[in-house]
Amino acid sequence: MQPRITISIACYGRPERTKRSIQCILDQDINGWEAFIMGDCCPEFQKLIDTGYLQSIKEEQEKKGNIIHFFNAEQNGGGCGYKLINYAIQNATGKYFVFFANDDVIDPNHFRNYLEIENTDLDYMFFDSWIDPISKSRDSRLAPSVIGHSEIILKTELAKQLPEHSAKYGHDWEFINAMSKQGKGEKSKSQIHSYRVMHVPNLGTRDRIN
Repeated sequence: MQPRITISIACYGRPERTKRSIQCILDQDINGWEAFIMGDCCPEFQKLIDTGYLQSIKEEQEKKGNIIHFFNAEQNGGGCGYKLINYAIQNATGKYFVFFANDDVIDPNHFRNYLEIENTDLDYMFFDSWIDPISKSRDSRLAPSVIGHSEIILKTELAKQLPEHSAKYGHDWEFINAMSKQGKGEKSKSQIHSYRVMHVPNLGTRDRIN
């Protein structure tokens, strides 16, 4: 059966945050998802492979109808793991695609919240996220600097048609801008903030996890 949703997470360093982000995926209150959990040539991520942790959760989730792919890249690609993000998009099998940064947090209802799109004929939707350092909702809009990967869900077939991510600053907006031009979408009216941005440049963090 095709997964309802695919999530991509690229990891480098921040071992405790990586473990937390993986647990966030495992804690989702629906099944039928696919996850690409990828290390960007990260020594700490390799430990999660070598200890058998990732293999064990992969097998555990398969029993629930979920799919986990994991690997640690042989070379570090930099650029916030853009090469890994591209890999996940091109190999995703879920009907819809969402992004996740390994230093952020998603609530257990995140997949269910974003899958509001299943009840529409839209190609993409975007949501507000919670900016933890300033304890404030981000009013996302289709414009530079006021929307990011964290706020969008889109059909995987559309994601595969969009320009690949790069190491260039602003590559996420280029992707989202192309999405808005090629697909049909709108902002959700949901008041739920299921994605929590934990770290913001120039604003810092209140996160105590490394």
